[in-house]
Amino acid sequence: MPARGPVPGSPAFVVLIAAVLTMSAMTIDINLPAIPATASAFGTSTSKAQLSVAVFFIGFAVGQAFFGPLADRYGRRPVLLGGIVGYLGATVACALAPTIDGLLAARLVQGLAAASGPILGRAIIRDRFAGPEMARVMSLVLAAFITAPLVAPSIGALILGLGSWRWIFWFLAIYGAVLLVLVLAYLEESLGRPDPGALAPRRLVGAYRSVLGDSASRRFVALVVLGLAMLLIYLVSAAPIFMVTYGLSPTAFGLVFALIAVCSALGSLANTRLVHHFALEAILLWAFVAAALAMVAGLGLVALDRAMPFALILPFGAFFFCFNIIVANATTLAMRPHGDIAGAAASVLGVLQSLIPAGIATIVAMLDDGTPRPAMAAMLALALAGIWLARPAAVQATSAPS
Repeated sequence: MPARGPVPGSPAFVVLIAAVLTMSAMTIDINLPAIPATASAFGTSTSKAQLSVAVFFIGFAVGQAFFGPLADRYGRRPVLLGGIVGYLGATVACALAPTIDGLLAARLVQGLAAASGPILGRAIIRDRFAGPEMARVMSLVLAAFITAPLVAPSIGALILGLGSWRWIFWFLAIYGAVLLVLVLAYLEESLGRPDPGALAPRRLVGAYRSVLGDSASRRFVALVVLGLAMLLIYLVSAAPIFMVTYGLSPTAFGLVFALIAVCSALGSLANTRLVHHFALEAILLWAFVAAALAMVAGLGLVALDRAMPFALILPFGAFFFCFNIIVANATTLAMRPHGDIAGAAASVLGVLQSLIPAGIATIVAMLDDGTPRPAMAAMLALALAGIWLARPAAVQATSAPS
């Protein structure tokens, strides 16, 4: 049995859960500055090296389909430990990959294993909290979690300055080993009663039916998907925009990425206050409105030929401020009716918010014209869709009794 863990809701609890969630974000963001170097090392195109992001998300989506039900059956702690062990093995395989295809295969498995972090982190929060308190803790966790995109690209750039891109994966292996020790030592089981029937096929199908069959949950799942699609478009496009189009060095790219990502932490901290004064639905609507205005401003900069690298911090930073507000509140609202199947519900949400955004981001990447315009236009379209789904009429329609 582990030693008694930190008190739920305490700073130590928030940091520990944020570290669990960071498995995915750290793994994605730290490697972004290395995409051109990886392509060069394997003698392949930048576009094929960029597939390492999309492939990771495919594995990530598949993993989320299983980790939630497994955790409902066997508990959060043992399943999370298994996921971390799998992540360690896949990360070492990435570091040793002899070909680009071998790297992509290892990234697929790495994404699958890394899915255990966000799925079980969210399920643990749902086990411990409900309502506005859940949204508050989720925002605090996301504020700590955003440390990954703040520092990861800079760490990746520093490692590239010292040695090979492979060293990035050795660094991630060390990170995984430390996380394994922390979970073993400090994370207590949060599931009150394991569900012996959680892995029954009819139950797995039932989880999707429960979440997607509920009109309110379905709408909030869609809002989470829209927010994550906007984020993934940015992640896939960031390196080509800043490093290829504008010629920034890996170090400069890391700085710009961090300046933009810090806005997400500010948004999360703001949300911890907003949820005590406004309805979550209203906060969601205005977050999408602000994100849409940010993309309109960004497209205006591009049209006026004033979209220099550091000028783009403003519109992308404004989006990042809105992003965690959108995801924290939409996730809370989507999972609120499903406390009895929190793990399975988190899996449903995780699968959809990975597969659909990955497909959208891949299409947007194919439309690259050497400017930020395709990414910003797609993000604007998604924000407008979010406004439509979050408008008061939609809230009333899906809240009305059937």
